[in-house]
Amino acid sequence: MSRIFILAASKTELDPLARLLGVSGWNSSTHAGPIAAGPNQIEFFITGIGPKQAAERASEILSGTAATRTGNDRQTEKPDSAIVIGLCGGLTDSLPETAIAVYSNCLTAMNGGSSCPSTPELSAQITALLNAQNVPCNPVTGITSPRIAITKEDKLRLAGTGAQVVDMESYAILSAARQAGVPATVVRVVSDSLDRKLPDLNPALNADGSINKGKALRIMLGSPILTARAISANNRAARHLAKALSAVLSADFPCLR
Repeated sequence: MSRIFILAASKTELDPLARLLGVSGWNSSTHAGPIAAGPNQIEFFITGIGPKQAAERASEILSGTAATRTGNDRQTEKPDSAIVIGLCGGLTDSLPETAIAVYSNCLTAMNGGSSCPSTPELSAQITALLNAQNVPCNPVTGITSPRIAITKEDKLRLAGTGAQVVDMESYAILSAARQAGVPATVVRVVSDSLDRKLPDLNPALNADGSINKGKALRIMLGSPILTARAISANNRAARHLAKALSAVLSADFPCLR
């Protein structure tokens, strides 16, 4: 049996998959499982939004030092692998909304633009499993940014690095996995295409990447149409990713043996 940890920035991104795999309730605000999925044991973790929160939380989870259950019981074993899931923004016309992206590599928009690769065997097996379900997926280079890419101009600037999609956590989590010696990859779904403009929530981001809910609410109320369209696109994309991954995570992963 392979122990697989699934990490995402928010419950909105993670809960559709957890429910499809049989999670009826969360152990805490940030952890659910373990549950059986075929030959695998799956646990779900919320890291928080942004690279700072993701780095700190992923380091705890993947090093085996995070308290993952209620009470005094602590999970001390490292997983056999970690899969980062969630939403991402498309940086090219070739990736429409609901396109699934499997990262081969992730850049960072900070610290001089260094990169961190996914585990090739794990990325390749997930890609093959998705293709076997007739679910198109794209091997991509991602980039992690501390700010939300709001406009087409923002996205094209990031595309100039060679990245095809953008998110706010993957580089930090892949780096934590590499340091912990845990095979890891990223499977995300495009929720906002190159041409979609988003409400500008950047003024609501705190220094650690968390969102000031009061500021965010005021921004969303000031852009009701953009907000409604973005929420609808996010929910549609998250459901699509959950459906595709629910079968993948029930499969055997010989690359983890």
